[in-house]
Amino acid sequence: MGIFDLNGKTVLITGASRGIGKALSEEFLNSNAIVYGTGSKEESIEWMKGTGIEGRVADISKAGSMAPIIEEIKSKHGKLDCLINNAGIAVNIPAVAFKEEDIYKIIDTNFVGMFRTCQAYYKTHKLIGGNIINVSSVLGLVGYSLSSVYSGTKGAAIQITKSLAAEWVNNNFRLNAICPGFIDTDMNKMIKDKPQVFESVSKGIPMKRLGKPEDIAGAAIFLASDASSYMTGQIIVVDGGLSSLL
Repeated sequence: MGIFDLNGKTVLITGASRGIGKALSEEFLNSNAIVYGTGSKEESIEWMKGTGIEGRVADISKAGSMAPIIEEIKSKHGKLDCLINNAGIAVNIPAVAFKEEDIYKIIDTNFVGMFRTCQAYYKTHKLIGGNIINVSSVLGLVGYSLSSVYSGTKGAAIQITKSLAAEWVNNNFRLNAICPGFIDTDMNKMIKDKPQVFESVSKGIPMKRLGKPEDIAGAAIFLASDASSYMTGQIIVVDGGLSSLL
């Protein structure tokens, strides 16, 4: 594979229990990386048993949850080559109906949890260097109905990426982000469950379909590999062309 070779590279993927995170875990394993994946509960990582993927329980919304896993990987393998911050949650609630607990649940996972995980990785690797891929969303770039708080946190994920890329570049860290569009996962179940909404959303995407979780893997493998060694602070949008119209 040359510059795209991931053989022997250690990769940690948060939110690997399903959807995009699960697809990333499988595709990185297929690319001969050493893969660790997290889920918030023991049952959410059951699927990893026997696959070759190392599952770990961690709720990134809780302070200190990721540091021990990063330390473990560094101790076993010498370093963590790539951290993929994929864990995230979304709700479809009208802005006026948000309760305090709804707001902070999303912020604590999508923004604070992502930041803390980046911070934990940097603290253990600042003398070694590292590579971070933050999974944001096309809704971090454009506005969309019923996505106010979620969009805000995903926009923040983009700015975390750009700011830390500038701040940590002298410690040999690279940070880039991927912005998926509407992907066929449980997070978009409400779209799939409503035929009229599903048809409307699909027609609005130039490629006329929702993305598949594995559609995100190519961009992630590129960013995790030496093929992107001169890239930092950048955003790759994988949305079937949706944002080109907005």
